[in-house]
Order: sequence, then structure tokens, then C-alpha cells
Amino acid sequence: MGIILNAYKKNLLGRFDKDEAVPYYSYKDFPGLQYEEKTFLNSINVMVSYFYYYREGFIGDKIVIFLPGIGPGHTAYLKEINELTLMGYKVLTLDYTGCGASKGEALGSLNHPTRDVNDLLMYLDMKEEIMLVGHSLGAYTALNVINEHDEIKTAVIISGFVSLYNQIKFIVKLSPFAWRLCRYEKKAEPDYYNIDNFSYLSSTKDRLLFIHSKDDNVVGYKSSTAIVESLNNKNIKFLIVDKKRHNPTYTTDAVKYMTDTFSEYSKLIKNKNLDTLPKRKYFLSQKSIDKMTEMDKNVISEIEYFLKNY
Repeated sequence: MGIILNAYKKNLLGRFDKDEAVPYYSYKDFPGLQYEEKTFLNSINVMVSYFYYYREGFIGDKIVIFLPGIGPGHTAYLKEINELTLMGYKVLTLDYTGCGASKGEALGSLNHPTRDVNDLLMYLDMKEEIMLVGHSLGAYTALNVINEHDEIKTAVIISGFVSLYNQIKFIVKLSPFAWRLCRYEKKAEPDYYNIDNFSYLSSTKDRLLFIHSKDDNVVGYKSSTAIVESLNNKNIKFLIVDKKRHNPTYTTDAVKYMTDTFSEYSKLIKNKNLDTLPKRKYFLSQKSIDKMTEMDKNVISEIEYFLKNY
């Protein structure tokens, strides 16, 4: 169990910073996109960075909070954030504790992003109508947050897990190990561990849109969204796709290109063909970040229609 716990903490709960070889977008890559960066002290006295993205003439009485997935922060999602600003929304996002621009030695728990978002909401005390959009860990965080905040009525859940136990079981495959890892999670973040999202989803009148690809290899469709579908709550909408893996907002061609690129990248690193940072940078510079993050306009349109009509 010690080996599995150590691997879990190293791969999922450690400090997440950008790989210097991997290209990331900046707000400057999107003409007209404006940007502000701010910080606040969360409830455990860690300095957390949060960000606003918007365009001139944005809708003043509504705001979208975008919650990123696990990794080095929100800049991996600037394509998605830009699309939301093109819909007219001002977007608030953040880097969780231990991620990207925020301080902290490690993420620490898959529930710590929930703590950070709740702390941020308390700190800002916003008057706008809040709508949540999250991907993967950010989607799970969005569910936790909307479950706990009666004033938030709308969320888009992209490739998200609903139950921490179900997700850990999907990762490690064996129930006894999953329960032990969950005991660790409960100790790491007892305040949010017992949130019951399935009970919430069975009866909520909040407006939710679940987007998931059936072949998702990171968050299992059958262990998450498919169970939500079986609840038959008419307030919950679904957009189920296939051959998009963990990125249903991208085109199928983009998902394939990205998968092939990083499969080749990992193989070359393993074989010591990319044993220096300049070599890794050169390899990825020959690849198209635009091609591997091409947005599926049909999916984006479904998100916009949902946000503006439900």
C-alpha cells in the first residue's frame, strides 16, 4: 500500500509547474483579450493567484468561473477561456494551491481545489450571477461548489468525476486500495471529503450540462456521467460524444494529433533521445499547438446555448 500511496501522492497530489519544453498560450495570443492577475491568502495562509479574462463590452451582471483540471494551472485552458469571453462573459479562474503561479509545496488533496474556490468566493463576495465551467478535477470541484452554494445555479461539467471514491477506484482498479487512498484523502481534507454529489444530482433543480466522451481514459464515463444519466433528473442536460478521450471540447482530429504527439514525445524521452531541455523544446516546436487544441465549434455552441438559455 505504501508504494501505491507514494505513487498517488507523487503523480496526483504533488507540486505542478509548467514543463519548460511545452508551449502554452498567453492572453496576447488572442487579439482583444484582456487580462488581470491578483492574489489572496487562502484559509491555510497560502498565496493563491487568480485571474480575470474579458473583452470590451462584457456582460456585467454575470460571471463565469472556469475551474482547471489537474496540472500546472489555468494557462493550459486559455483556448477554452477565450471561447467563453467571445460569448460575452467575464471569466474568473485560478491556479490551485501548489499549481502554476500559486504558492504551496503541493496540491495535497483532490479536495483542496474545492477549499481554494470556496475561500476565493468568500474573499471576493461577488454580486454577479455566477456560472461554473470545469474540466476533469475542475469539473469535480465545480460539482462540490455548486452543491454547497445555493446562490450558484448553473454549471458545465466537462469530463468530470462525481465521486472521489469512484475516480480513485477507476485509477487503481482494486476496491481495497481505493478505500485506503480515500482514507488518506479524508485525513488530508476532512472538511470536504463527505460531500455527496450523487444525492445532490438526484434531486437538484440547478441547471447542469454534463459533457463526456465515452472513450475517456482519464475519468471513466461509466463510473461517472453514465450514473448521473441514470438518475433521470430533467434539470440535467447531457452532451455525450465519442473518440474525444479526455478532451470533448476539441475536434477528433485535434485529440488524435495531440495523443500521437505526446505518445511519440514520451517514447523518445524514455529512449533517451530527448535527454536535454533544448532537444525537448525543439521537438515540440515542430508540432502545432493550434492543431492539437482546435476547438469543436459544435460543442462550444452547445455550451453557449446552455449558458444563455437555461
